[in-house]
Amino acid sequence: MADGPIQTGGNIPANDIEKADIELGKKLARHRHHPVAKAADKAGKFGDQGPLYALSSGILAVGVASRDRRLTDTGLSMLAAIAAADVSKRITKRLVRRTRPHVLLDRGRYEADTGGSDRKPEQSFPSGHTACTVAAARALSRNVPEASAAAVAASIGIGISRIAKGAHWPLDVAAGAVIGLIAEAFTSLFFAGRCRAGAKMSR
Repeated sequence: MADGPIQTGGNIPANDIEKADIELGKKLARHRHHPVAKAADKAGKFGDQGPLYALSSGILAVGVASRDRRLTDTGLSMLAAIAAADVSKRITKRLVRRTRPHVLLDRGRYEADTGGSDRKPEQSFPSGHTACTVAAARALSRNVPEASAAAVAASIGIGISRIAKGAHWPLDVAAGAVIGLIAEAFTSLFFAGRCRAGAKMSR
């Protein structure tokens, strides 16, 4: 992030990293109205918190109903990871204000600063879809290793769809991925302790 507001097309340039991020984001989002990009955007909606909470809750419910410990742990792990990522990205959005790519492409305006914003067009950093998807995917992969490839592919696809839509810059998506990985790693510590406690009680 640059220090202070940045107006692209004006007299205040961004730093080199931010400039590169903006240029790449603009190139990837230029075709956001193409049918393929729109289809990717629709598929990417599954990476929002709501659908992910529903998916993990469903897995948990099936696990409990069938008394399947693995499914139950998977559902719980995914729920915890998603919740941690969700809270983390909300906090980060309150600290950083950054306009989304479509604002620059449609209105020629780009700004980045500290302090956050209540306006959706200024909540580009970080990508919440990516944060929650990566957290869920990592939790799923940890509990069901055979699903790792599909989980990683889904995470990458959703991240790309957010850039192609013009909803996020590439660095927003990268930051979201980091948040998701850290959130899942943190919550996995709790479940690791839970498993160790369970193993001691079963002896």
